[in-house]
Amino acid sequence: MAKCLIGNSVIFIPVLTIAETLAIIQKPHRKEMRNYPITIILLALICFGCKQTKECDLLIENANVLDVETGEILQNKTLIVTNGIIQNILDEPTDYEGIESIDAKGKLVTPSFIDTHIHPTDVFGDREKAPKSLNDNSRKKLSNEYLPFGTTTTLMIGQPEDWLDTILYWQKNQNSNFVDVFTTGGAIISKENREPYIGHSVVANSSEAKAKVIEYYNRGINHIKLYYRLNNPEFQSAFETADSLNMNIYGHIGGFNLENQTIDKTLSIGLKNYEHLGIIPNSVLSEKEDWDIVNKLFSEKFGELNSESRVIEYLLELFRYAEIHKKDELNKFIEQLSIEKVSFSTTLHFLYQQFGETYFTKPLDTTLTKEQTERCFENFKILMQNTKKMYDKGVEIRLGSDMVNGGKANLSELILLCEYGFSVNDAFKIASLNGAKAIGIENEVGTLKKGRKANLIIWEKSPFDDIKNFTSEKIIIKGGKQLHRNSTIANNVYN
Repeated sequence: MAKCLIGNSVIFIPVLTIAETLAIIQKPHRKEMRNYPITIILLALICFGCKQTKECDLLIENANVLDVETGEILQNKTLIVTNGIIQNILDEPTDYEGIESIDAKGKLVTPSFIDTHIHPTDVFGDREKAPKSLNDNSRKKLSNEYLPFGTTTTLMIGQPEDWLDTILYWQKNQNSNFVDVFTTGGAIISKENREPYIGHSVVANSSEAKAKVIEYYNRGINHIKLYYRLNNPEFQSAFETADSLNMNIYGHIGGFNLENQTIDKTLSIGLKNYEHLGIIPNSVLSEKEDWDIVNKLFSEKFGELNSESRVIEYLLELFRYAEIHKKDELNKFIEQLSIEKVSFSTTLHFLYQQFGETYFTKPLDTTLTKEQTERCFENFKILMQNTKKMYDKGVEIRLGSDMVNGGKANLSELILLCEYGFSVNDAFKIASLNGAKAIGIENEVGTLKKGRKANLIIWEKSPFDDIKNFTSEKIIIKGGKQLHRNSTIANNVYN
C-alpha cells in the first residue's frame, strides 16, 4: 500500500512491485493486460501526481511566525517539529503529517520567554521558612509559576547551597513538563557583619573566592553571580577565575554608598552582564556630596528608609537626581555601556508595583500621598527614558523578574516596556533572544527557526494589535509538547 497526497486528500493505493509491473508491461498479450488497468493508472498517478507524506511529532499549520531578530511576521507558515526540535518552517501546504496537529488559524506564534533573574526561595514562601530540600513537587510548584504564562526557561541567581544538587539534576535532565532551569549557585559576597540572604556564598579573602568559583564549576555550574558587597580583591579573584573557566558572569553591582562596587569599576575588568536597571545612577553619583544631597531630599520627600518599598522609591529618586544634576555624566556613562555591549536584566514590575497598579497587583506602598505617588511615576518615567536610550544604543535589555510570581510579572514587564516607548517586537526580543544570549543558549532557544527547541506561544489575540493582549489566552508549547491553554488571568485590571 502507498500513502499518497493528491490535492488536500490522503489516499491509500494498492500497487505492485517494480518487478511485477515490468513483467506486466512486457507481456505481449492484450488480454492479460486487461487485468491490470487500474494498477497501471494508479501507478501513473504515483509517478506524476502523487507525493508521499512524511511524519512528524507535531505539525502547526496556518501560523503567523514572529522573527524577533528582524521584527518580520512570516505569514501562513507550517512548523514541523520532531523530538522537541523545529525541523523546518515551511510555506503551506506541505507533505507532512503530524502525530499531533494544531491549526493556528492565522494567529501569532512567538518564541516563549526566558527569565534571567529568579530566586526559587521566593516561590516556596518566606526565605527564612523555605524548605531544607527540594523534590518533584517542588519542581512542579516552580514550573506552575512560569509555564502557564509563557516562560519556559529561567536562570536561578541565588538559592540555598543545600538545594544545588537537586537543581543541578533538574538542569541536566530537562523535561517538557517542567520549566528549564540554570543556576549561578549562591551569589558571592564578602564576609561582613550583615547577615547574608537569598543563598549568598560568603568568602573571607581572595583565595576563598577563587576556591568557591572552582567548586561551583566542578559541580557542573557554568554561571556565577558576583554581588556589590564583594570587596575588590575578592571580586577580582572570583571574576578572573570564572572568566578563565569560560563561565557566564553576572553582577548585581551598585549599592547605596560610595563603598560598594559600581558598574563603571567592574566594566574595566570585563564584566558584561548586569542585574537590575535601577542601579545605574550608582556609577554617576561619584561624590559624597551627591549622596548627601539625595539623602536629604529623600528624607524631606519620603521620610525614612524603613521598608522595601522605601528602598525602591529611593533608587528611583537617584535617577531623578542623576537626570537633573548629572545629565552629562549620565549620557557619557550610557555611551560607555553601549560601547562595552553589556546586558541588563529588567526587574521593572518589581519597581513599579511599589507605587503603581499593574495588570495583577495593586500598589504595595499604601502610605504614599498623592504627591509622593506622582513623584514616583515621574522618577520611573526618567528611568524608562534612559533605559530606552540604552536599548537604542545597543545595550541588550533582557527579562529578569526577581519575583515570586515570575510568569505573571514577566507579562507585566512586557506591558510596561511598551507603555514606556518600546515596540512590541522590542518586548518580544527582550523576553526571548536577549535572555538566551546572556545565558549562552541562543543556539537552542530564543528564536523560532530550524534546529531550535520548539518552545513557543500561540496567541489568541496579538499584542501587536493591543499591548493588553499580552495577558490574553495563549497556548504554551515546550519541547514540542502542548502544556497549557492559558485563559485570561483573573483580576486583570484591563478586563
